Amino acid sequence: MTLAGFAREAGAETFLIVSAMGANPSSRMFYNRVKGTVERELRRIGLPRTYVFRPSLLLGRREEFRAGERVAVALAPLLSPLLTGPFAKYRPIAAADVATAMRLAARSQRQDEGDWTVFESDAIARLARSGG
Repeated sequence: MTLAGFAREAGAETFLIVSAMGANPSSRMFYNRVKGTVERELRRIGLPRTYVFRPSLLLGRREEFRAGERVAVALAPLLSPLLTGPFAKYRPIAAADVATAMRLAARSQRQDEGDWTVFESDAIARLARSGG
């Protein structure tokens, strides 16, 4: 049984998970395929309310070295202003903002989202800035 399954058995009403932009169980990219499969299985568990956070490139300190991410982080300040409208969801986001948005969502008593709500980077940033 998964953590979400244990949470459901214990009576949890809300479950939050960090997934990935582009999560899809049919993706050709391994990472996105794994994240999409996790989301699909989580949906099957049927918790009363699930918040899925799909950030774009995460900004912040890391223990491990990832060359590709270092390059992307270096380019982010140049490219982010160009990512507007429907492309705003691809803007990099600070890991601290994801954590803030998750905390706010977990504390919210809003019922308007339904049982499955996905927040992409732009929505995560708006929620973090809103304070709730």
